Amino acid sequence: MNIADKITMLCCATLSMVMVATVAVVLFGLFDPQVDNNEIFKMITPAFNTIVGAFVGTIAGIKIGKDNAG
Repeated sequence: MNIADKITMLCCATLSMVMVATVAVVLFGLFDPQVDNNEIFKMITPAFNTIVGAFVGTIAGIKIGKDNAG
């Protein structure tokens, strides 16, 4: 396993943990009567999109670089 594969696996594991944590927080907020459900999605959406976009871009960049290298 080369370094690109290790970085890809690390990015996938980190993305999975972030997505699970985000879903857990959203579910907690949805069932908490003190939290306005409309505000949860306004706060979570930009952060979630940024994190997912960054990791998907990293994984795609590694894949493209790996395909071009050999």
